[in-house]
This record gives sequence, C-alpha cells and structure tokens, in this order.
Amino acid sequence: MAYAIQSKTYGAPTRADIKKNLENICKQIDGCMYISDADYPAKLVALPEGALQGFYDEHSRMDSVEICKKIAITLPGEESDILAETAKKWGIYIIVPAKVIEPEIIPDRFFNTVFIIDPRGNIIHRYRKSRVFTLEASTTPHDVYDLWLEKVGKDPEAFFPVADTPIGRIGTLLAFDGKFPEAARALALNGADIIYRGSELEYHKNMGYWEVMNRSHALSNCCYVIAPNNGPKFYDMSDENPSMTGSVGGGSMVVNYRGQIISEVKSVNISYAAAMINIDELRSYRAKSSFYTLPYLAPELWSMVYSSACKQMPSLTKNRYIERPVPEYTVRKKMNDDAKRAWLEKSSELSEEEAKDLTDEF
Repeated sequence: MAYAIQSKTYGAPTRADIKKNLENICKQIDGCMYISDADYPAKLVALPEGALQGFYDEHSRMDSVEICKKIAITLPGEESDILAETAKKWGIYIIVPAKVIEPEIIPDRFFNTVFIIDPRGNIIHRYRKSRVFTLEASTTPHDVYDLWLEKVGKDPEAFFPVADTPIGRIGTLLAFDGKFPEAARALALNGADIIYRGSELEYHKNMGYWEVMNRSHALSNCCYVIAPNNGPKFYDMSDENPSMTGSVGGGSMVVNYRGQIISEVKSVNISYAAAMINIDELRSYRAKSSFYTLPYLAPELWSMVYSSACKQMPSLTKNRYIERPVPEYTVRKKMNDDAKRAWLEKSSELSEEEAKDLTDEF
C-alpha cells in the first residue's frame, strides 16, 4: 500500500519554521498508518513539493544566497532525522522533497531535491530537480553541468537516479520536471517501476494538465506513478495569509502502469490518495504484453534529433551558474525571455525583430 499525502503547507521564512510543517506531516503519517493497520500494510509514503519549507522563498522572490543561509537544509540533518524516526517507527519508505545545500559540490547554491528515507532511517536516494521555471531560484545539475560530471558522475544515474528497494525500483521527479516526457523516460530507462512526481500549480491542475501528465508518464513508461499535491497552502506561517497562488488544487493520485487512476483526492483538503502497488504484477505485464513499449524504442533515430538540437537549439545554456549564484528574479526572467525569443526565431523562421515584437506583446 502506498500513500500520496496531501498536506497543509506553510511558507517558512526561516529554517526554524520548518518544524511546524514537520509536526503536521508526522501527525498525518501517523493517521495514515492507523488506517493502514486496519486495512493493508503500508510500505511507501510520498510527500508533495514544499511539504517541509513551503514556497515563501519563491513568492517573496528571496535572493538565492539568502535562501541558502536561511531556509535550505543539509542532508542528513535535523529535519531528515525527524522523518527518519517516523520511517523507523512504522517500517516505511518516505519520499521527501526539500531545498538542500550541498557545499561539497558547490557553495552558495541550493538544489530542489527529492530524497528517500528507508525503514531503517537511512537516506538511500537523492535526486536534484532537472528543470525549473522562472520563479524558482534553485540550481539544477544542468546549470553546473561540467562540475556535476566531475563531482557527481558522468552516467545517466548521476542525473536521474533510481533507488533499488525490496518494494520496487523508485525514481523521482518534481513539479516542472513533469512537463518533460524525457525526464520520466530517463527514469524508466534507468529501471524505475515507480515514478514519484509532485506537485502542480492550481490552475494547471484544474485544467487537467496534472492528470494528463501523470497518466501519460505511467502509460508510456509502464510504471506506477505516485503523485502527491499540496492541500491548503499559505504564504508564511499564518493561516490568515493565503499563498500568492491560492490553494494549489489538491488532486493527489496514484496511477497504475496502464495509465489508470487507482486512487485520487477530489478536493483541496488535507487528505491522501492510497492504493496498492503490485510490482510482481507490473513485471509480469512487462514480460507478457506487446504494449510494453520500451523494448521497441528506436534510440538511434531519436538520439539523432537530440544531438542536432544540442548544436542548434538556442536553449538555456548549461553551466550558466558555475561562476555565479542564481541571479535575482528579474534577471532570470530576462534570461528565459531571451531564450524563448531565440527559440521563436529558430522554430518559426521569424526575424529577430518579429520575435521580439511577439514576446513583448505578451
């Protein structure tokens, strides 16, 4: 049994404020285990993005170096230790997103990270978000690409790791990552049986993006997807200050390997989606069904396209934050707008002036 927890999320202006979110999370996990004891043993619990720290840093447009000093955590650390005790208490795996500093890789940067704690309280997996959008001040492995190859590794597992556990092979994605089919495919090619993906903005959830992406990741990669989303969300530590984006929209879900939703929260309340994940059944289906597509991939064809794109696409440049920390929001927005304008020129055969007029219009 796996639980996708839909938690109440406060924006933490300081590291000390994280404790309030942790207290709520641990109580909610205890509640899930109470139900599990009456129904079927739970082995996996997944938390949504922002469950520990919330989104105060993004919504206040805090400077990235300040986030490193005031909000980002270390692993292991006080916060992960609290969750480790809960994992040991119930004998479960817990999937946790958090903003994490790793000075041994690079100082004055933080990575939007997903880590997994095993039933013995050990951190067995660490994934750093591969793509972020303008509002986020986090660094990605692509932003420090050459350094990442040197210090973390050069194989696909260094960028898209998969944890091999007795309950299945688990890979993780986070929020904006889910808009890229390549990210989920990378996890599947690295052996994932279960793909974690959390969370999504409210109006994207309400327009159906959340469901479409989660179901397509599950179906096209023949994996289970566990997708927790936030419940009530607040700007800071007060219930009187709603999030800048309002409630995120709920809709936490578990999807099976055929792309079918097998549990879903229909509200934005504090809740959870819980469902059975049967790894033996999944692997049997992969062995017997002709609709398991990974054996039929044509990587030579697609690698040609992506190799060409690396040379020609005016994308956001790798290594952009090796020499300097992530800049303030207005600078990031200009960088992204410039990349978008260059892409419009390339893909639509617009002139530089036409592309500028089009982007400026909006």
